[in-house]
Amino acid sequence: MRIFRSIWRSLYLLLLLIAARLDGRFFSRPRMGAEGAIWIHGWSKRIVRAMGIEYSVGGNLPLSGAVVSNHLSYLDILLYSAIAPFVMVAKRQVRSWPLLGWLTAQAGTVYVERSEDVIGRKRQTHAEVNAQMAAAYASGLPVLFFPEGTTTDGMQVLPFRRGLFHSVLNDEVPLRVATLRFELGEGNGAATVGEDVCFVGDALFGPHIFRFLGLRGVTAKVRFGEEIVTRSDRFVLSQGAQARVAEMVMQLGQESGAVEALHDLLDGPVKRVGAFDGYRSVRG
Repeated sequence: MRIFRSIWRSLYLLLLLIAARLDGRFFSRPRMGAEGAIWIHGWSKRIVRAMGIEYSVGGNLPLSGAVVSNHLSYLDILLYSAIAPFVMVAKRQVRSWPLLGWLTAQAGTVYVERSEDVIGRKRQTHAEVNAQMAAAYASGLPVLFFPEGTTTDGMQVLPFRRGLFHSVLNDEVPLRVATLRFELGEGNGAATVGEDVCFVGDALFGPHIFRFLGLRGVTAKVRFGEEIVTRSDRFVLSQGAQARVAEMVMQLGQESGAVEALHDLLDGPVKRVGAFDGYRSVRG
């Protein structure tokens, strides 16, 4: 059954990507910055739904400024884009990925290089990166980046790389935090969030996404936190943001544990109602 689900969703996803390509080439003609981010927002909602992901959102959506989040998978960009228009910041390798490469390029994504990824050619200068980030902030939309610099299995939040925090301080941009957590329902055999939802280690994109599309009951929880106001320098700012994101990750884990305990106590499903917990849920 799982293999048939993977095949069906793969075909559906391929059709959506073809439709998005045609839309971007002949109709919408998305450009860089805010227009591209708004364009990809609509398509991301369709793609996330086609992938079978349900998600809930808590906290107040940022309307501008910078937002930093923990990083679990290539799914993160699609999920945040489905929630609201964001100007994304991603490592340059994403541009060459199937699926995400073309989509992120159309969405006005800012691509940055990590020093260890630049071999045998000139790397981006700090001035070039800061100029790109300043243009992103000037778009009027919130700018989202993942300062861990790599994906994890969600068990911890790595130290934040400080490079992009310089642009936050340089342009006097408000900084808020966000947290993402994936969960997996029953009926998926030996599949786990860490290996089959998160994209870490030496995993290959093609096999991973095919396995992922066969999963059932994938849910994502996204929470937006408050502004980080202690910002005397980029060291203090990055450390404060990382500590708050790590705290929110722990809170999401405790929240999930409490819901599971209540599920076991009642011996039945617990339905989360928006009016009760202040979150809005979206069926993927």
